[in-house]
Amino acid sequence: MEMKEFHYQDGVRVSVFNLDHKSIPYHFHNQVSDMVYCAKGQISIELPDTGEVFTIHPGQIFQVPNPSKHRFVNSAPVGTPARYVLLQLGTFDIHFIPAAKEVAAKFAGRAPTHVSDGVVYIENRKDDIIELADRFERDKPEVLTSEERDDVVKALRFLSSQGVPQVHPRAGATP
Repeated sequence: MEMKEFHYQDGVRVSVFNLDHKSIPYHFHNQVSDMVYCAKGQISIELPDTGEVFTIHPGQIFQVPNPSKHRFVNSAPVGTPARYVLLQLGTFDIHFIPAAKEVAAKFAGRAPTHVSDGVVYIENRKDDIIELADRFERDKPEVLTSEERDDVVKALRFLSSQGVPQVHPRAGATP
């Protein structure tokens, strides 16, 4: 797994994750929710509180409302890379979950639900997201390859065009 965090300013955090077949550890956030755009491969999102597994393919989005426990997994065939762009709005926080192996075992063999029409809630940040896409299109962050930068720009434009201008209705709810 390779994480490239390259923007965190004014309550907007953008990162790129290149996943081999090691998953992101189970975690949750109290202050932000994860908005995920699949750029390459196939990403599965496991939600242990509800026992659900969702998958997204390139060009698709998914949002995990806070404080839902979750992790992201490259669920493409072994040897196939996966990449996602992560957008978070608000004050970043992260809390890792102990006993992750026991949690992961609950998902072994579970069939995922494919998400084809994901919805994300971007609060009142549409203009900020568009401005970032414009900036990254003009000036590639040093840490990103050209392909990763193109994926980030595409992701931000998609999230801004598809995003609902309100707070996620489940944000802050206990699962």
